[in-house]
Amino acid sequence: MASVSFEQAFPVARDLAQRKAVRIIGRGGLTRDDHEDVASQLVATFYARFERFDGNRASIQTFASRLMDKELNSILRHRLASCRRRTEDEESLPDSCDVPDAGSAGAPNAVDRHHFWIDVERALAPLPAVLRQTALALCSYTPSELSRLPGQTHTVIYRRIRRLRRALLAAGIGPEYFVPAGGAR
Repeated sequence: MASVSFEQAFPVARDLAQRKAVRIIGRGGLTRDDHEDVASQLVATFYARFERFDGNRASIQTFASRLMDKELNSILRHRLASCRRRTEDEESLPDSCDVPDAGSAGAPNAVDRHHFWIDVERALAPLPAVLRQTALALCSYTPSELSRLPGQTHTVIYRRIRRLRRALLAAGIGPEYFVPAGGAR
């Protein structure tokens, strides 16, 4: 295959970066305002690693896509890590992990939710790190979104969810958690 110059490869990389940046909006707290920053970071990553491109091994599209997928995972991992650091600093889970308001007078209040997250943290503490990370990621992403990350499958994610549910149920955290001991709310 003939060698490809950066000038020839750049339009492909720029378009791919734009498409990938659009698809990541809403994940890890990224908003539409972050779109251009993410796209720029993806293009910069492509530029920095372009010298490694080997036209005999992959097309520009494939090379750029793989680089950008790794960079997107890195961006998400960084965002989730900062979410975890905030959690540890504030001793409460981020707003995106809040228990949904039931919309009724019997909905859990802030103190109940705080106690809930303390119980959840205690239940998850003895579990392997990968399960704790999955639990935290499930606060912001659906299982389908997580399964699209490289190296993950629906089977792996749902197997982890089953293990997380068992651990939570064993700790007394289930669908009736907020129901008073005397019965209905």
